Amino acid sequence: MVIKEIKEKNSELDFKHLILIGHSNGGDMTVLFAQKYPDLVDKIISLDNRRMKIPRTIHPKIYSLRSMDQPADEGVLPTIEEQQKFEMTIIKLNNTIHNDMNDNGSRKQKREINNYILSFLNN
Repeated sequence: MVIKEIKEKNSELDFKHLILIGHSNGGDMTVLFAQKYPDLVDKIISLDNRRMKIPRTIHPKIYSLRSMDQPADEGVLPTIEEQQKFEMTIIKLNNTIHNDMNDNGSRKQKREINNYILSFLNN
């Protein structure tokens, strides 16, 4: 497992509070990992995952930034009620398309995304 190898090379890191973040398919992999190994992850931050259903759980803590142009498959995103029940944070970026949620984005878009991520990390 990747975590085992990282632990061996970076034993000084805090592996009791893992935070995973991923965009698009990477976001789907982040969600999948949290589904399979919820006890290993403290928080997940998904940037516009579209296929893997976000777990309906209080732990790990769930955050997701959503683009304005690429809808997720049916059932991937929690309902408003589920977001409230499980204390999730799902934010739609009204001025950012899916393909701008990486290095292609403008400075303003990157700043907005980074500010949200920093707030999630500090929450």
